[in-house]
Amino acid sequence: MDRQEIEFVRGALEEYRLFFEDYLSSSVALRKKGVPQKLHEAMEYSLNAGGKRVRPALCIAAAERCGCLRQDALPMALGIEMLHTATLIHDDLPCMDDDDLRRGKPSNHAIFGETLAVLAGDALLAMSVEFPLANSNNIKPQRLIRAMQIFTGAIGPSGVCGGQVLDMDTSQAAEDPDYVRHVAELKTGALIRASVLSGAALGSEDEQTLCCYYDYGTHLGAAFQIVDDILDVTSSAKELGKTPGKDKDQGKINYVLAFGLEGARRIALQESALAKESVAKILPEDDFLVRLPDYLAERTH
Repeated sequence: MDRQEIEFVRGALEEYRLFFEDYLSSSVALRKKGVPQKLHEAMEYSLNAGGKRVRPALCIAAAERCGCLRQDALPMALGIEMLHTATLIHDDLPCMDDDDLRRGKPSNHAIFGETLAVLAGDALLAMSVEFPLANSNNIKPQRLIRAMQIFTGAIGPSGVCGGQVLDMDTSQAAEDPDYVRHVAELKTGALIRASVLSGAALGSEDEQTLCCYYDYGTHLGAAFQIVDDILDVTSSAKELGKTPGKDKDQGKINYVLAFGLEGARRIALQESALAKESVAKILPEDDFLVRLPDYLAERTH
């Protein structure tokens, strides 16, 4: 990408981030009602810990392009970010990846203890479903149900939970040549794809359009995880906001360990190209979503 393209995508991502962050701040009372104070503090600590907000941006952007007003996609986008945050809280626990650093700050359990961290993650997961259902007042019911089916499908055993199990159980790696791809597809790819596809479903019921966004999210999610694996061995803790080199230290198999650094980079570029190709029929070539895969493939943190 040239500098002009990079600045265009970076500016659009920042616009989406700020738009989402405004809603995150203004909707805090909706999230606080009836919640014990300590639990609320633990939930909000991680939910407000920063990050690029790529998943909410994908949801809002896809919804806009399918005819949904961007403000009407915000409850769904927030539900997605709640789920993502819940997975990060649980991923950092001593029984999982055992990391005391997340987004450049102490992990949830390092501040609130393991018990409250587990409960905060559980509560955010539950609220990630409740919140969009309770607050998407301007979305047609059949479209909201479709979007929620897509989203909830990314949560469970065939989504992030299944991916985490595969990620922890490396004994299958020797027997399954597609092990690394399966882990990435479930642990990271499922939620990236759901972010795009649920947003699109809020505004469209056209199956061909939704299929394009399904393929886009699938390939974008794969590329995103591969780049994460690359950064795990090439970046510092300051750049990543978390501890680098954890996969190798814990005996996990990722794209870099399976295919080498250059091999992983090559596959990431292939997946990015496939993502762009998936929406070439429905979006102009200079659209934010078309340029985003190249931008994310070249990210350094």
